[in-house]
Amino acid sequence: MTLTNGVEETYYKSFILTEDGLKEFQRIMENAVQRFPAPAELTYTIVTSDFRYFETKRIEDATHDLEVQKQNIVQVALEAKFIEQPLSIEENIIKTTPDNWNIRVMFSIPQKEFWDTRADKISLRVKSEDRKWANDYIDRFEDLVYKTPKGNRTPTMIFFLFAAPLFIFAKTYFEQINHPAAWYLSVGGRVMFYAYAAASALMALIGVAVDAFGYSPYAFRVLFGPESSFVWGQGKVNHEAREYARQITMWVVGIVFIIFLLVSVNYAVR
Repeated sequence: MTLTNGVEETYYKSFILTEDGLKEFQRIMENAVQRFPAPAELTYTIVTSDFRYFETKRIEDATHDLEVQKQNIVQVALEAKFIEQPLSIEENIIKTTPDNWNIRVMFSIPQKEFWDTRADKISLRVKSEDRKWANDYIDRFEDLVYKTPKGNRTPTMIFFLFAAPLFIFAKTYFEQINHPAAWYLSVGGRVMFYAYAAASALMALIGVAVDAFGYSPYAFRVLFGPESSFVWGQGKVNHEAREYARQITMWVVGIVFIIFLLVSVNYAVR
């Protein structure tokens, strides 16, 4: 049995794959196909959000076809493999060898529920009976995977800023226990005070959950990033719309922070 060498790795990361970025992977794939020990070919498979798939041997079909362009793409795979199984001679008998030469790179955006924490991923598989050949392409692809841009992320540091009004609310609370003001003695005043304090605590906890514990459900990635995208056709339209929405979200959170800070100060001085 021939010893096969290679790697099968999954990189859990957001990615922004443009048409030019896809062509970078294509160039390495085409180079690899030329160095297979027998005739090989490169195929592209595209899966859309309605679970239909398109398979082609031309990259232009993957990016420029009108039917593909209007779909929301969730997976793109490039695979290099033998056109036919190569033959080998073992003990004077011609046999078909196992398919031990293969390269596959796959970009996946899993379909997610609102609070699902499954991460987007890039999967890489390289296998060969030639160790030098395999190591060469493993290095090339891993380098390109690391260079693939990540999705933009709204700085979650803004959530930690809510610790400031939370601190003021907490300080005011302990002061009111000993010397309650008129507003604190009313039920409505206390309800509003506790509501603002609880909201401030929630926003600060979101920052802790995201940054300290890596909690990143799909809902957060849509609102604040990072979110993966295939940036051509309908994917480009969706990417630009989401990027704009995230900018608006950033401004909204910033305005809410200022309001909470002013409200907390107002309670402290009343």
